Amino acid sequence: MSAHKLTITYVMVFCETMTRREIRLHSELMKSATYFASAASLEGLPVNDRPQVAMIGRSNVGKSSLINHLVGMKDLAHSSSKPGRTQTINLYEIDKKFFLADLPGYGFAKKSAEQKAVFAGMIEDYLLNCEALALVLLIIDTRIPPSELDASMLEWLQFNQLPFVIVMNKVDKVKKNDLLKMHADLERNYPGIPRIEHSIDSDMHRKELLTIIENAVKLHS
Repeated sequence: MSAHKLTITYVMVFCETMTRREIRLHSELMKSATYFASAASLEGLPVNDRPQVAMIGRSNVGKSSLINHLVGMKDLAHSSSKPGRTQTINLYEIDKKFFLADLPGYGFAKKSAEQKAVFAGMIEDYLLNCEALALVLLIIDTRIPPSELDASMLEWLQFNQLPFVIVMNKVDKVKKNDLLKMHADLERNYPGIPRIEHSIDSDMHRKELLTIIENAVKLHS
């Protein structure tokens, strides 16, 4: 089944009123997680038809930390306080059933124009041509208003009809009114796009996010 044609039927949508749809929580996901492979291009990755769930976001948004939180391990994916450290596509095998794919972050100011073009090409090629792609998790830092690059990525994902969910990360570090405003802005600019709040420190919505992943993987299988 083509990833581009998938419809996400199980999502958590947190809107201005902070209500949520009923969803069946996962029970069996993330029993095992191991590093699998890294490559500077989709072609360089081992051929495998198991579903993949991609993590994207601007540099230092917390992709690696999110992976570690989801799998319940401290150092499966290397995280750093320095932005721009992820420079390859990194695959992590989950339960020997699917992969989490950590993609390079976009928007790191200290990268040269040539480096930015290479990383942008790597991300675009992977997202458009990975037939095993089941879901994209677009991670944004709720402490910072979405940047032009975030907006461009949102619009690009919509234009290419890729299945994606916005993960509003680090929500425990912002005031409630600021968070509600971000929800309102996202809903106004991108109506109907599924989104979920998340916090590593408080463990907020880890199970719900795992359920979103689980159902996307099942739909793709």
